[in-house]
Amino acid sequence: MDNSNLLREDLPSPPLFPLIVYQALAQKIIEECNIVEGLCVDIGSGVGMLGIQLAKLTQLEVLLLDVDKKALIGGLKNAEHFKVKGRVSAIRADVHNLPFKSNSINLIVSRGSIPFWKDHVKAFREIYDALVRGGRAFIGGGLTRNLPENVRRELGYRIRQFFNSPRGRQYPPPESWKLDEWLRKAGVAKFEVIQGDPGRWVKITKS
Repeated sequence: MDNSNLLREDLPSPPLFPLIVYQALAQKIIEECNIVEGLCVDIGSGVGMLGIQLAKLTQLEVLLLDVDKKALIGGLKNAEHFKVKGRVSAIRADVHNLPFKSNSINLIVSRGSIPFWKDHVKAFREIYDALVRGGRAFIGGGLTRNLPENVRRELGYRIRQFFNSPRGRQYPPPESWKLDEWLRKAGVAKFEVIQGDPGRWVKITKS
């Protein structure tokens, strides 16, 4: 499949998807969550592109969190490339045991990490506990509907191909995620499930 028409940029550590995907998702998160200051954590950040785009568009201090040290190093190099190094840092940690105090994070985001979680209830419980009162989380996978149609079509095909591949079949695709069940069991009182194209997202608000 030829993706040469998609917006790309030479980066120190290229992300899995074209830059336009992370730009669109960051804009969607700002519109949905309306949090532009404070501390943001990008869980399963990889090379940090979502968190970096949020840092570019807001005044948030962004913490990239991943179990992969090499990816985090790449994320810090990307932050320097986008001139947000002063507001982007990194920590090696796991979503099932977040190293944060209760009620300490304003915004938590994650794209594409849910299939790799071992215990979804525990992960969401950790996320909810870390949020401040009035804090929000925007977590899920796939694409948002505010991407150009040709980009959604090409990348949507790639995502479906992954989950149908021998490797991808090891992981739960977005349509099988039991978000309502996981969140209720985690004690999350207020949340909204948002359909992607393809994919699914959940917006959590801590009251």
